[in-house]
Amino acid sequence: MPTTESKILPIVPGSTAEPKRFEISRTLIAKSVVSNWSYLSLNVLVAFWMTPFVVHHLGDSSYGIWALVLQLTGYLGVVDVGLRSALVRFVARFQALGDDEGLNRLLNSTITLYVLIVPVCFLAAVLMAVFGLPHMHIPNGMLRVAQLTVFIVAGCIACDFVFATCHACLAGLSRWDLTNSVWISVLLVRTALIIVFLEHGFGLLTIALIQFSVTLLGYSAETIILHRLLPTFRFRWQAPKMAHMRPVMEHGWYSFLLSLATKANYQVDSIVIAFFLPIGEVTFYIIGLRLVEYLRELLNSTTMIFAPIVSSFDAVGETHRVEATLIRGTKYSLFVGFLGASALLALGSTFIRLWMGSRFEAPSGTVLVILTIGVLASCTQFASSHVLYGLGKHRLNVNWTLIESVLNLGFSVVLVRRYGILGVAAGTALANVIIRGWLFPSSFLRVLDVPWRAYLQHGFVPAVPPALSFLAGNALYQYFWPIQNYRGLILAAISGLLPFFICLWLCGLDHQDREMVRMKSRQFLLWARGPNRMA
Repeated sequence: MPTTESKILPIVPGSTAEPKRFEISRTLIAKSVVSNWSYLSLNVLVAFWMTPFVVHHLGDSSYGIWALVLQLTGYLGVVDVGLRSALVRFVARFQALGDDEGLNRLLNSTITLYVLIVPVCFLAAVLMAVFGLPHMHIPNGMLRVAQLTVFIVAGCIACDFVFATCHACLAGLSRWDLTNSVWISVLLVRTALIIVFLEHGFGLLTIALIQFSVTLLGYSAETIILHRLLPTFRFRWQAPKMAHMRPVMEHGWYSFLLSLATKANYQVDSIVIAFFLPIGEVTFYIIGLRLVEYLRELLNSTTMIFAPIVSSFDAVGETHRVEATLIRGTKYSLFVGFLGASALLALGSTFIRLWMGSRFEAPSGTVLVILTIGVLASCTQFASSHVLYGLGKHRLNVNWTLIESVLNLGFSVVLVRRYGILGVAAGTALANVIIRGWLFPSSFLRVLDVPWRAYLQHGFVPAVPPALSFLAGNALYQYFWPIQNYRGLILAAISGLLPFFICLWLCGLDHQDREMVRMKSRQFLLWARGPNRMA
C-alpha cells in the first residue's frame, strides 16, 4: 500500500495535509443507502397518489405543459458547469486528508461562482419562454401561463445554484441521511399544499409557486445543518483563485458535458413530442417514463455513495481497493436493477391500468415496456459511473454519453413521425442498448484495468438467476389468477418475490454477504429484545 505523499494525487496546489488510511463506516454507508431508499420510496408513494389527482385537476394539456416545463428548465441545471459533482469529490478528498483550510477555500470560491451563475439562469429562462415555447404545440390560451411557469421554475433552479455548495458538501461528507431527512419533510409539506390549493380551484402557476417556496425552505435547512457539521467554516465574499480552483474546474468541465449529454438522453423525449405531436401526448409518455425514472433514481441512490468512497481511497493512495468496490457495487446494484426491471416488464402495464385508468394502459404501458428494455441493458452503468466520478476519470463516461445522446435524438426524431410516442421510446431504448449495454462497459473495464471474467463472474452473473426466478413466479401466478385489482397486483408481486429471495440467498449472495446478513440479523434481534439482553 502506498504510504508516501508522492503517491497521493494532489487536490489543490500547496496542500500539505498528510495522508492517512481511510476506513469505511459500514454503519454510515447503510444509513446513507437506507435514507436514499426511504426518500425515493416516499417520493414514489406520493407520486402514485398525486399523479392521478393532479392530472384530473389540471387536465391532460396543463399537466403536459407542466411536464414539458420541468424538462426544459432541467437543462438550466447544466449551467453550473459540473461544479456540483466536482465538489462532492473534492470535499471527500479534503475530509480524508483533514485539510480544513483547503476545504474553507474551496467552499468560499464555489459559493461566489454559483452566485455569479444565477443571472445566466434567468437569461436562459427568458430565451426559452419567449423564443422556444411559441414553436411548440401549446394552445394559444395557455401560452402565457406556460411562460410564467418557466420563470417561476427558473427561480427554483436559481435556488439550486445559490445553495449548491452546501448540498454538495453534505454529499461529500457522505451525510445522505441528513440531506434526505430534510427533503422528506419538504416533500410532505409540498404535497399537502398542492392538495389544498388544487382542491380550492387553483392551477398550474400555484403549483410552480409552491415548488419554489418549499425548495427555498429545504435549502435553508441544509445550510443550518452544514454549519453545525463544519463549525470551522466561515463564508467570506472573495474572488475565486483559479490556481486553487483549477483542479475542480477541470473535473467540473467534464461533469458539465456529462450532465448536458444526460439531459439530452433522458429529458429530450418530451421536447421532441411537443414539436411533432399534440401537447397532450406528453402526458401519456410521461406516465410510462416516470416509472422507469423511479427505477433509475433507485439505482442512482444505491450507487452514489461510491463516488466519495473511491475518491477517499484515491486520496490516501489505496487505489487497489477500487476494483473490489466496483465489482461488489455492481453486483448489489444489479440485484436492485434486475428486480425492478423484471417487475416493470411483468406488472407495469397492469399497474398503469389500475393507477391511471384503462385509457393509459395501451400507450403508456407500451412506452414503459420499451424504455424498461433500455434500462435493463444499462443497469451496469450506475456503479461504474460513480466510481469513474470518484477517481476523476469520468471523461470516458462523457464521451460515450455524448454519443448516446446524439443517437437517441436521431433515432427519436426519425421514429416519432411514423410511430408517435412509441417511436420516441424506441429511439431512447435503442441508444441505451448500443452504448450502455455494450460499448461503455467495454471501455470502463479497460480503463479501470478490471478483467472481463472477474466482472461478469462476480458482478453480473449472480444477479441473473434471482431476476429470472421473479419472472417465473409472477408468470405462474398470473396464469392461474389474472390481475383484476390492487390486491391481485400485490399477490402477483409477492409470488415473484418469494422465489427471488430464495434464489438470491442460494445463488446471488456469496459467503461474505451471507455472513454479514446473519451478523446484522443477530444485532437487530438483540437490539429489539432490549438493552438487558444486549448486555
